[in-house]
Amino acid sequence: MRWTCLLLIPLVAVGCGRADYKSKKPDMRPAASKGGVDTSGAMGPAGAEKPLPSASALQRKIIYTAEVQLVVEAFDSVPSEVEALAKRFDGYVASSTLTGSPGRPRSGEWTIRVPVERYAEFLTAVKELGEVHHVSTDSTDVSEEYYDLESRIRNKKKQESRLLELLADATGKLEEVLSVERELARVREEIERMEGRVRVLDDLTTLTTVTLRINEIKDYMPEQAPTYATRVRRAWSGSMDTLVSTAKTVSIAVVAAVPWVAVLLVPVILLVLLLRIRRRRRG
Repeated sequence: MRWTCLLLIPLVAVGCGRADYKSKKPDMRPAASKGGVDTSGAMGPAGAEKPLPSASALQRKIIYTAEVQLVVEAFDSVPSEVEALAKRFDGYVASSTLTGSPGRPRSGEWTIRVPVERYAEFLTAVKELGEVHHVSTDSTDVSEEYYDLESRIRNKKKQESRLLELLADATGKLEEVLSVERELARVREEIERMEGRVRVLDDLTTLTTVTLRINEIKDYMPEQAPTYATRVRRAWSGSMDTLVSTAKTVSIAVVAAVPWVAVLLVPVILLVLLLRIRRRRRG
């Protein structure tokens, strides 16, 4: 029984490995039209053709991503508008970052997850939040990886079942049992790792990821043909914003320094008074 158990372990691995190899790549061919011929030549019992895979089984798995950069003149209502737009298209804001403060140019960046079936609609709607500065889209087809993982998981689970049967029938020494258990643990670890990757791919292909960046620029005009007046207005506006910001910073620094100046003046005043008193006594 000892040698039987030890010999069965590699046979189980080899057997499942062959099955894994044969089913590694999923059949991504479209279903034949009505009246067409199955070119695979696969025949079922009694010479009947095997049914072709359903359309849902051959559904492509594609990861869609997009980056959108917009410019607005007023930023106050933008964060709430972005949140409302994400909810409107059954999505959510995964993360957000806001910079700047009222009176100074502000900006924001949002990572938004939207269902893939509403991806195109959302992109059209999000462009209406401001002036479009830049848009880029990308897609990655992960169908082969996804269906390959599913096939490998099925074969690994068969291997797991065989190892469990082998472990249940093992009546030999402790070394034999531990050997089977080690192989079983390895197979289970591979299954969990592949199932985790499948969950990630499911999430990425079900929800698209849109990165939205919005910058606040007062009196913004498209940069393709800015007029002289627009350039002067932007320079004046930027200079005034800098002047106001500097004045605020200086005033705050002055207010903060007043108590220190008062404290330092007291000994100076006392020293001056003492010098005057001495001069008068000498005179």
